[in-house]
Amino acid sequence: MEKLAAQLALHGALVLALILVAGLCLYRAILRDRSQPGWHLLHSGGSGRAVLLLALAGVLPWVDLPAGQLALLVWLMIFFVWTSVIAMLIVAVTGQHGFGWSGPASNKVAFGLYVVGTAAVFPAVSLLIVGLLRAV
Repeated sequence: MEKLAAQLALHGALVLALILVAGLCLYRAILRDRSQPGWHLLHSGGSGRAVLLLALAGVLPWVDLPAGQLALLVWLMIFFVWTSVIAMLIVAVTGQHGFGWSGPASNKVAFGLYVVGTAAVFPAVSLLIVGLLRAV
């Protein structure tokens, strides 16, 4: 369990480092009076996801699941965070929205990343809830 918690914390810290750079890009876009919605999304959404992983690392000892399910929960959460952060990065860099399968390839890739990340987060949260319910 300690190694899984360390993985969550490591990935949270890595996302946080990326988000700090995104904050600098947001600042630069503001100074140059350029479009900023994608940079705002990446900076705020990515920050929340980094904190999510760091928080999960702290509560993981309370999650009462068999080892395989616990590992699945951790890696599904990490997968969700990275797919959504990469999608938000694509949106910020390209100015696309990632809302559907239409438009340029960058929009399709961002949307696809959002879709697979969303598909991963629901079973991860379900496992988290089950594991916490077993612990109380």
